[in-house]
Amino acid sequence: MDILKTYPEMSFILIGDSGEHDADIYIELAESFPERIKAIYLRSVKHKKKMLRIKGLFSNYDITPALLVEDSKEAIKHAKSHGFIKNN
Repeated sequence: MDILKTYPEMSFILIGDSGEHDADIYIELAESFPERIKAIYLRSVKHKKKMLRIKGLFSNYDITPALLVEDSKEAIKHAKSHGFIKNN
């Protein structure tokens, strides 16, 4: 949260994995700064219980795009298609 307060004019894309508490933290940040969090990308892990929990968190979440991705390429494709990053 400190980086969001330090750079109030910047927008962010949050990238993490579904194995720990990244989803909980990122949802909290997006709720606190909805206009500045452009997307949340979480890399899927191979743990069924953790994946079910994350899918449950995201099922009713609609503040900002939040995707479970298999790899960075999938996140990059989504970010480019929404204009969050520019094509090279």
